Amino acid sequence: MPAPPILDVYVVWHPDDEAGARAFERIHTHFHSDAYSGLAGGAVEVYARSLGWSAPGAPPRPLLLPGSGAGTPRPAHLSAIVPVLGAGLRDAAQHDPPWADYLRVIAGSDSDTIVVLPVAVPGVNLTDSVLQSVVGAIQRLPSDALANVGLLERSVAQAVAQKAAGSTAPVRVFISHAKHFSGNETDLPGGPLYEHVRSVIAGTHLAEFFDAHDLLPGTDWAAELEASAGNSALLMVRTDRYASREWTQREVLVAKQNDVPIVGLIALTEGESRGSFLMDHVPTVPLSHDAVTASVAASLNRLVDEVLKRALWEAQSIYIQEEGFDWTPVHAPEPTTAVDWLSRHQSDHPDDDHLWIIHPDPPLGPAERAVIDDLCQLAGFDTRVDILTPRTFAARGGVLDER
Repeated sequence: MPAPPILDVYVVWHPDDEAGARAFERIHTHFHSDAYSGLAGGAVEVYARSLGWSAPGAPPRPLLLPGSGAGTPRPAHLSAIVPVLGAGLRDAAQHDPPWADYLRVIAGSDSDTIVVLPVAVPGVNLTDSVLQSVVGAIQRLPSDALANVGLLERSVAQAVAQKAAGSTAPVRVFISHAKHFSGNETDLPGGPLYEHVRSVIAGTHLAEFFDAHDLLPGTDWAAELEASAGNSALLMVRTDRYASREWTQREVLVAKQNDVPIVGLIALTEGESRGSFLMDHVPTVPLSHDAVTASVAASLNRLVDEVLKRALWEAQSIYIQEEGFDWTPVHAPEPTTAVDWLSRHQSDHPDDDHLWIIHPDPPLGPAERAVIDDLCQLAGFDTRVDILTPRTFAARGGVLDER
């Protein structure tokens, strides 16, 4: 049986509010971008709710929300509802009781699996309105979300990720950086790059970050990261000396072993003498010296997407594992992670004669796949190894074939 949808996002607006249509287009484009393309088909969908359902001018089609029961189509595991609070919606709620009732249903739907995320249209006064009385108690998205490219998308993704983790705490960003610089790294106005990262994070609604270099003596950084892996992410500030440092290598290794999302902010100036195989196999964002703040913001946006993608893949994996897969890593297998998993699997299942592994798209390249095959054999699995992605699994008919 195919996995049910994991996340449905509904954008709700009145047809007179052009800002609602623009918000829908941005959110729809974002959740259909490459960041989410690796999940199994149908994991995420974005729906518009604006045009009248029963008649022109009437409220939109009702939402299919978690907990509404089985049926066709099936409700998603998680839903996010984004009401766009424009003048048209305000006036409809004020003078048209069915619209007001529609919005009351939305406002009362927040639960363990549903998050309501109102976003205000700049310049629209809701004081003493019915719309204000309906949504006034709900935490809104940032006031400049509609005007700030990337902020609306990141705010929705972060809120859903927190809901998926069952937490109201913000996503915790671990900043991994080297404190020793090459000659050109300190030339940025305002100091070293990691100080710019701290400054940008301080102005976001991530609101909480963690710099491993600032830990008190005796604090176990690895245990802290492992304990909070579900709502944590690691930003590699990859400057010239970063890859050669023992501490930064350890940080990345621990993050990978705990399936913590990682994004690399690539800021090489003089270059690296060797690099490190531990640092690769992660999404990257290049630093533009002409737009440092925008580059840092882009890396944080991608990091939040990776946090949500992890949560969605874990939810989807529950159904994928029912097909008989042995390993469903959220990132494509690599030596850093495969060695640890193979060791545990060999201990638990020494007679396993066929390894089935599935991970988000894209698939491994032939040379990458050959290395993982070799690792499996060295681990004692002199047997068949199938490494699939949702697309390659679907191409085989969605069935594990032992032939």
